[in-house]
Amino acid sequence: MTETISDKALLEEIERRFEQKNTMLEELEFTTKKLYDLNEKLKETDSVKGEFLSLIKNVFNNPVSSLLNLSSMMQKNEDSPKTEKIKSFLNTELLKLNFQLTNIFMAAEIEAGEIGSYFSEVDLEKLFEEVISSFTYLIEEKSLVIESHIALQEVVISDTKKLHCILSNIISNACEYSFRGKKITINVDIKGKNLVIDITNTGDMILKEYKKEVFNRFKKVDKKSKARESVEGLGLGLSVVNALVDSLDGEIDYESSEEKTTFTVVLKLQEKNVAEALLGEGGNEFMFDDFDDMKEF
Repeated sequence: MTETISDKALLEEIERRFEQKNTMLEELEFTTKKLYDLNEKLKETDSVKGEFLSLIKNVFNNPVSSLLNLSSMMQKNEDSPKTEKIKSFLNTELLKLNFQLTNIFMAAEIEAGEIGSYFSEVDLEKLFEEVISSFTYLIEEKSLVIESHIALQEVVISDTKKLHCILSNIISNACEYSFRGKKITINVDIKGKNLVIDITNTGDMILKEYKKEVFNRFKKVDKKSKARESVEGLGLGLSVVNALVDSLDGEIDYESSEEKTTFTVVLKLQEKNVAEALLGEGGNEFMFDDFDDMKEF
């Protein structure tokens, strides 16, 4: 039997539901406003964080760069053996400081999501020469031999700053964890549409069970290192490398045995027209002045 509802009851029910709907809309409007305010605060926080990071980088990078330039100039002058030793020590410590600061700031940029890519033509031979020269003190100290095989028949377009940081960390590790008097081999080639970089050293073996941990931040799997002679690092290097490689649409992996350890970086080659389009979309006209071999599109 169908229940009959009076017009009055029906109107009251409609009015009740209408008021309920209005209440829900008011609550939704209130929540939306709160979310909007929160989003604006987050934007402001990100802006402040970015400005603070930029300020801190300038505070440290500018004087360190000046000191490195001054130290480089000092190296050209001949002095007494004692002064030469002091100059060499000063230059070495500045290079170490600059390397660690670069990793700290790069890790901070990655954490803040501020690692956009700035594409340009890259002279990999010059880039490797620059990176290797910054670790001359370690290479000479451990009597290491660097052997490079760079076979490139076409122009490489990538982010020079990121590549510099990636290579610096892998080559630094190869030197740190090599046994004295051993050879470090660098092979660079283009395979298909990928740039492939292999860096091999003879030293501490990285056990397979550490495969998942080795690229994590602050993780150190070399506590019983037989090859490393310097003080402990920050544990940032390979985590920074992993993030930068990923940002360049690439992959990094390694194979390790008692005979050798090889880190392999595979980066997707960028086409010139695509790189130019990305520059246009992102407004990234700024090119890093630190590298003479960079060419702006």
